[in-house]
Amino acid sequence: MSISNLELMPELTDSSLETTPEIEQMTGADHLFQILCGVGIASGLALLWTMESVRNLVFRALNALHIPARRHKRGTAFPAGSRHA
Repeated sequence: MSISNLELMPELTDSSLETTPEIEQMTGADHLFQILCGVGIASGLALLWTMESVRNLVFRALNALHIPARRHKRGTAFPAGSRHA
C-alpha cells in the first residue's frame, strides 16, 4: 500500500461536532433489570468485604493467642498398622 492510496482524514470542524446522540428510551422491564443487576453487584461486593473482615479478625485472634500454624506430619505409603510385605 503506497502513501498515494491513503485518504487523509477530514479535519474536525464545528459543524461535525454538533451531532446529537440518539437517546433510547428504556422500558420498565429494562429499568428493573438494570436496578437488580446493580443491587446484585453491590451485594456481592459487600459479601466479599464482610468475608475478608471476618478472615482478618480470625487471623488476628489466632496471632494474639499465639497459636502456631499446624505442622503437617510426613505422609507415608504404608500407614501404621497396615500389613505389607
